[in-house]
Amino acid sequence: MNAFLCSLAMLCALAGAHPSYEHGDGHGGGHDISHTVEITRNVPVPVYKHEVVKIPHTVPVPVPKPVVVPVPQPYPVHVKVPQPVAVPVIKTITIPVEKPVPFKVEKVVHYHIEKPVPIPVEKHVPVRIPRPVPVKVPVYKVVYHHSKH
Repeated sequence: MNAFLCSLAMLCALAGAHPSYEHGDGHGGGHDISHTVEITRNVPVPVYKHEVVKIPHTVPVPVPKPVVVPVPQPYPVHVKVPQPVAVPVIKTITIPVEKPVPFKVEKVVHYHIEKPVPIPVEKHVPVRIPRPVPVKVPVYKVVYHHSKH
């Protein structure tokens, strides 16, 4: 640590004495940097004290491992095993179809063309509406067999 601080102090002193800081006339802003200055400084060095700490050791206790023993069953045990279920997969694929867009073709023709002109047509058709005819609806009497009416 002490060697590191000494080398750091030397680097700072050398960086300050670099001739590139001087102007063209030889004056470096009023500072005299023609000699090296040694800097000494007391640096506190920590001293570590070694102490012995007793670590209590644990007593190894044997732990018995469980033993798997097959036990005969009086009846067969059915274990449910999950079976994979078929799932229908439906894929919809859209295929873009390019439809041709109709466009007008105008062509110059040298002869006269008659164009059809729409004419309004009025047509009268008689529609027969039948008149309602009265109908006689029979009225029934309710007869109860269990009582005397």
